[in-house]
Amino acid sequence: MQGLPSGAAASTVSRVDDDQLWAHVVDERRDLLELLQELPAPEWDAASLCTGWRVRDVVGHLTMATDTPLSTAVVGMVRAGFDVDRFLQRSGVRRGSAPLTTLLAGWHSAVTSRRTPPGGTPGQMLVEAVSHHQDVRRPLDRPRPTPPDRLRCALDTAVVLGGPFGSRQRAAGLRLVATDLDWTHGEPGDPEVRGAGDALLLGLLGRGTALPDLSGPGLDRWN
Repeated sequence: MQGLPSGAAASTVSRVDDDQLWAHVVDERRDLLELLQELPAPEWDAASLCTGWRVRDVVGHLTMATDTPLSTAVVGMVRAGFDVDRFLQRSGVRRGSAPLTTLLAGWHSAVTSRRTPPGGTPGQMLVEAVSHHQDVRRPLDRPRPTPPDRLRCALDTAVVLGGPFGSRQRAAGLRLVATDLDWTHGEPGDPEVRGAGDALLLGLLGRGTALPDLSGPGLDRWN
């Protein structure tokens, strides 16, 4: 199995292969596409859970991994001073400013793509698809729990993702318990954070708006 990173021995890790991970990615992307196709224009301009991004900017960002040439990404990184967060922020807003028809067409084309950023994995792409789907739905008050099998795989990946995700660092030393599916991470006796799996995933990725949906003595580390 190559899709899920190693090092998650303390989790109830989902043992799935890359093809199954990609199937989850495609299903999650299709679900988001269905939502986007019914959104009225004003909701595309609503704020998402991602700081500084509208819903349309989240969609613009999601298409980057599937249609951006490496040379274009390198130029963008240089212009951003090799600051990954700045590069992603700027590129999301730039791409999100395209007409809605262009954004929808781009996302439709991206749904079945298996392309990843350099060094990326199917598990990482699933984390992106699941978390950004929630980034769009939650502020629009259009709730929808992520299907359990997809969510387990996303959580298993998130707890070992470092770099700009930072979720491995947030998971370190904590006992994470999903209350709506069979998933835990960490050692018994570690400070606990518990809540619905979607809220745990968003908390791991630094979304402060998810913290009121979580509880436990370990939550202080995320505040």
